[in-house]
Amino acid sequence: MQKSKNFAIIVAAGKGLRMESKTKKQYLELDGIPVLTRTIMKFDDCDMLHEIILVIPGKDFNYCEKHIIDPFLFSKKIHLVEGGKVRQDSVLNGLKFVRERTEDIKKTIVLIHDGVRPFVDQGIIENSILNALEYKACIPCIKITETVKEKSPGTSILKTLDRRFLYTAQTPQAFEFNLIFRAFDHAVKTSFLGTDDASLVEHLGHKVAIIKGSKLNMKITTPEDLVLGKYLLTLKIS
Repeated sequence: MQKSKNFAIIVAAGKGLRMESKTKKQYLELDGIPVLTRTIMKFDDCDMLHEIILVIPGKDFNYCEKHIIDPFLFSKKIHLVEGGKVRQDSVLNGLKFVRERTEDIKKTIVLIHDGVRPFVDQGIIENSILNALEYKACIPCIKITETVKEKSPGTSILKTLDRRFLYTAQTPQAFEFNLIFRAFDHAVKTSFLGTDDASLVEHLGHKVAIIKGSKLNMKITTPEDLVLGKYLLTLKIS
């Protein structure tokens, strides 16, 4: 085991049904390079991170080694961890692996990132680490600028929400290891299923800081997202 390190847990264990493709969305290519590979590249380039945990379906290990990792000569050690039934289970598997990899877990920062967000920039990654060191938990967010409606069970609008305090959450979400592991343990004991990792920390009763995200830090989940991602590459935005 090693002394204190910072880890990135990249989660790519989903089926990607909304992409409507036989190929899982994380393995689709953007200008000849798989989406997941492009995501890994961003974290491989960050000097503040030491190791990468890639959480994927167990049956995909050989495929990922052959097509996602080996051809691109990454500088950081990349570990493959099997995902669970849902995203929350997958992240917990990654966290358990991190716990086994470091002696000084109290000083460890963990970044949890969606494998299909390949346009995250170094500024967000570094700011996430720095703010997690200060606040123990932080996430990048984008302030909502459009009017938000809440729909009734039927087809009509129930009410218009006050958007002044509404934000959309992104990844990487960064945490002091002990805090996020306690949050996941508490979620298991209370049968709580969150919509993101920060919601588990909130459920534990700890505050989560917000840092500035980016509209370019998009999550590729639909065919339209893939088209937009390819266009962004033509603008040299990667």
